[in-house]
Amino acid sequence: MKIALVLCIIAALGYGVGAVLQALGARRAAAAGQDSIGAMVKQPTFLIGVAADFVSWVISRFALHTLPLFAVQTILAGSLAVTVLLARVVLGAQLRRPDQWAIGATVVGLIVVGVSAGGQEVHRVSHLLRLGILLGIPGAAVAGFFAMKLNKSIVLAVLAGAAFTGSAIAARSIRIRHRPMEAILTSPLLWAVVLYAALALALHAAALTRGSVGPVTAAMWATEVLVAVVVGALALGDHMRRGWLAPAIFGIVMTLAATIVLARSPAQELEHHTVVA
Repeated sequence: MKIALVLCIIAALGYGVGAVLQALGARRAAAAGQDSIGAMVKQPTFLIGVAADFVSWVISRFALHTLPLFAVQTILAGSLAVTVLLARVVLGAQLRRPDQWAIGATVVGLIVVGVSAGGQEVHRVSHLLRLGILLGIPGAAVAGFFAMKLNKSIVLAVLAGAAFTGSAIAARSIRIRHRPMEAILTSPLLWAVVLYAALALALHAAALTRGSVGPVTAAMWATEVLVAVVVGALALGDHMRRGWLAPAIFGIVMTLAATIVLARSPAQELEHHTVVA
């Protein structure tokens, strides 16, 4: 369990660093008079940021096998605090007093959630849940298609959060122990992990092109945490330590509230001045 908590913290740090590096690469592309995706992917800094996100995502999948879903998703939401702090140092973004309080609240909330989460091995999931996980992929894709047609950024952000959580649920549902590698690699749930993640990235990108990053990010992370709490408790048997239900709920609510504040921070916009160096 302690290793899983460390992995989650590393992943959250990686997500925060990745976001700032991608923003830095985008600023450099813009400074050169090129703001297309093709120009950004030519920036080494941007690519390193994407790599940091990918590594963090992989690390968090491993943590899901010994930590409950709600704990992993809540800790990952703390990456916003890392992004805001690094944006202040690297990009010269403004850090408001509410942001400072929110960062402190995030730290406290995550500590409470981490302590309240008991170490839990993966339960054997039902065939009905497996079917639901797989059918959720085309369902989310169709819903995303109509949301794009309607130009609803928040709806797209909510769907992105649900898809990211779908990837996490699929990852937690895969049984790894005492199974041959061939059986793991051919598991439909493993492919569901990848497909959900790819769909979530596309939905998130679509949401960002239709709305401002603050509300979009807040809606996405809030959805991830809330879906993780509900689905983890009802379908995966996730639970808190005995006597830690109230503190865990307090920590989750505190982290969610701080996440919403940080998502609306000027530092989260990552667009305050052009970086040319």
